[in-house]
Amino acid sequence: MIRFNLLPWRERQRQAAIRRFRNQLLASALAALCAVTTVDQLARQRAHLQAADNKQRAAELTALGEPAASRAQLQDQHATSSSQLSRFETLRAEQRILEGLFTDLERALPTTVQLLGLQFEDRHLQITGLAPSGAVIAQFMRDLDRSGMLIDLQLKQIKSLPRADQFLLTARVAASWS
Repeated sequence: MIRFNLLPWRERQRQAAIRRFRNQLLASALAALCAVTTVDQLARQRAHLQAADNKQRAAELTALGEPAASRAQLQDQHATSSSQLSRFETLRAEQRILEGLFTDLERALPTTVQLLGLQFEDRHLQITGLAPSGAVIAQFMRDLDRSGMLIDLQLKQIKSLPRADQFLLTARVAASWS
């Protein structure tokens, strides 16, 4: 009987199997490297496209924001104009009050009374002047009271001087004149 020595054949088979395994391992590693590189490249490309899209949207938002900024600026100008208009209307109302006040003072003022000062502040009026007697001051106060423009007319002070009496009248200006 012939005996065959199979050890070298088995050794060659094992070496061939190891080579195949190494080749398959190397091929798998190369395929995995290619797959990872491709996925990385796609992710970078997608990130680049997203960044470009973000820049474009930011530019569009800036373009849309400019009219909004100009609108806000126009609203600020409108608010400023409105406040100036209300101040102007207040001044016009006070001008009408002063005009009516001077007209009533002119009508009520006797020729013998000399006015030294008028102070108008916050709808309160102070009148200082000189009159030859207390009776003239009383008549002046009655005439002012009849005008209807002054409310709460009061004689606050009267001082006798050598030739005349100095007086201080206070009153509130009627709201109906505003």
